Amino acid sequence: MKISPFIKLVRLGLALFITTIFFNACVKNTDPTGDSIGTLKDSVNSVNGIFRVDSTLTSDNYVDVEVNVKYGGKFDIRSDSVNGYSFRKSGTVGTGLNIIRLYASGKPITTGVNTFHISYGSSFCTFNITVFNSGLGTALYTLGGAPGNCSITAINGNYIVGQAMTAANTVQTTVNVTNAGSYIITGTVINGVSFDASGTFANPGLQSILLKATGTPTAAGLFTYPVTNSTTTCSFPLTYTSVITNATFALSGSPNNCTGAIINGTYTTGTALTAANTAKIYVNVLSPGIYNIATTTVNGISFSASGTFNFTGQQQIFLTGTGSPLAPGTFNLPVSGGGNTCAISVTAN
Repeated sequence: MKISPFIKLVRLGLALFITTIFFNACVKNTDPTGDSIGTLKDSVNSVNGIFRVDSTLTSDNYVDVEVNVKYGGKFDIRSDSVNGYSFRKSGTVGTGLNIIRLYASGKPITTGVNTFHISYGSSFCTFNITVFNSGLGTALYTLGGAPGNCSITAINGNYIVGQAMTAANTVQTTVNVTNAGSYIITGTVINGVSFDASGTFANPGLQSILLKATGTPTAAGLFTYPVTNSTTTCSFPLTYTSVITNATFALSGSPNNCTGAIINGTYTTGTALTAANTAKIYVNVLSPGIYNIATTTVNGISFSASGTFNFTGQQQIFLTGTGSPLAPGTFNLPVSGGGNTCAISVTAN
C-alpha cells in the first residue's frame, strides 16, 4: 500500500516529538530559577552577636555557613527552633563555594548553651549558641597593644581591590579582660573597609578575638586601621593588592618537625573532625602576599589554611582539619607551603 506524503509528514513529526521528550528527560535541569544542589560544610564559619534572655534578636545576631554549590538556584536554609529562637536565610546562589549568612529571629527564654541543627540537601551540621543572663553588664577590658600597635597574631583572608570582604576576612588580636561581660569593638571605614567585633567575655584574663571585615576595598596600598572599645584604642596596618601576589615565607622547623606546633581538638576513630580540630604552626614571612598551606591526607585526615600575609616576620597560622581518622594511633602529617615542608604529629583514639 502506498503511503501518502501527508501520513509520512505526520509520522516524522511524531518521531521528532518523542525524541525531544526522551532527550529532555535525560538532561539534568540546571536552570538557576530552580532549586540549588550542593553540600553544607560540617561546621559554621562564625557566630556573631550577643544572645541574652528575653532580648529580641536583631540583624547583629547571625551565623555564617559555607556551602559548596554544584548547581545554582534557589535555597532555603533554616535551623530548628530552640529556646524561643531560630536561624534562617533564603534566596538564590551560584555554583562554587559560597558563604551564606543565617539571621536569628525570636527571643531566648532561658540561659544556657543551645544546640542548633541546619541542613542543605542531604548534608547537615550543628552549632552551639550561649545565651547569657539579661543582667550581664559590659565587660571591662583593654585592647592589647593600646595605645600603640594592636597585638595582632594573624590576618586571615585575601585583601584585593574590588573584591568584597567575606567571613574569611578577619584580624586576630588579643585583649586583657578584667571583668566578664559583653563587649563591642568598632573601627572607622578606611579605603571602603572597616573592622569590628562584638560578643561576650565569660572569664577574665588574656584572650584572643577576631575583628571582622566588612566592605569592599577601593585602592591598593598600605592603610592603617584604628579600632576602639571607647576606653582604649590601638591600630594595625593592612595591605591591599590590585592583583594576587604570592607571599614568600618559610615554615618554622622545616625540613624537620614544625617548631612549636600545637594540635587542638579531639581525634576519635570514625568521627568527623569539626572546627575545633586545628593545628597551630609558625611561619617566617619574608614578603607579604597570599599563602596556601596544606598537609597530605594521612589516616583519613588532612589540614589546610589559606589567606594573606600582610606583614613580615614570624606569625602563627591555624590549619583547619577535615576528614575522619581511620585507625587509632599516632601518625605524622607533612605540612607544605612556601616551597618547604615540616611535619606535625596527631594522635587518634
